[in-house]
Amino acid sequence: MILVKLGGSVITDKGKLRSFRKLTCERLAKELWRARDSLTIVHGAGSFGHIRAKEHGLHKGFKRKSQLGHVAAVQRDVRELNLKVLEALIDSGIRAVSIPPAAAATFRGGAVASFNPDAFRNMTQLGLSPVSFGDVVPDEAMGFSICSGDLMMEALAKEFEPELVVFCADVDGVFDRDPKRARSARLIPDFGRPSLKLLGRSDAQHADVTGSIRGKLERMLAIAQHCEKCMIVNGNVPGRLERAISGKEVISTVVLPG
Repeated sequence: MILVKLGGSVITDKGKLRSFRKLTCERLAKELWRARDSLTIVHGAGSFGHIRAKEHGLHKGFKRKSQLGHVAAVQRDVRELNLKVLEALIDSGIRAVSIPPAAAATFRGGAVASFNPDAFRNMTQLGLSPVSFGDVVPDEAMGFSICSGDLMMEALAKEFEPELVVFCADVDGVFDRDPKRARSARLIPDFGRPSLKLLGRSDAQHADVTGSIRGKLERMLAIAQHCEKCMIVNGNVPGRLERAISGKEVISTVVLPG
């Protein structure tokens, strides 16, 4: 299996509510069509989820009834994004089917409490490509919480131990500092747990509703223990994703088992 995460910062404009990057998603779908193995895809919520979730504190769980309308709105919005992603994938020739996180997992305290892989396994065995996504989910302790795309990636990697895991980001990989703010930032081609010390404090602590960058990297280090290769590529550069899933050399960061 090849497991791919299409980052919300790549397929949406995270600064503009419900802004879909249609041409980018269509190009990535065409690159994914060349996958040489069974394919499972997860995509982030991007501006279809993060903006409203942060504004109303949905990542903190149920605090007041006024949040509930926004929970419904975010679920609606991320499903709208999921349909757009499915359309791009199906139009490219990928037999994509949607599996929401809550259809396969239960959640407690913002973490996966249990995971049932049957829906993913059954669809894959039929020759279909499951597609999951970041979402607002029922939570046994918090009422509701955010299931990030990365959380689903970790659950899927643990269960299926894929040959290759690829994270499609809006940068070339992991840098020693934020490359969007520091021109002197250096790409870290092989990122292991000791590399966390190379990150600038402000860069490592930068966060959205799914957690800090350090937290995301910790999750990738954990994922790397359950696959043959885990890597981060720039989804905004044409051909990078295709080269990665084809096993060709590509500018990237390889995440080593943590």
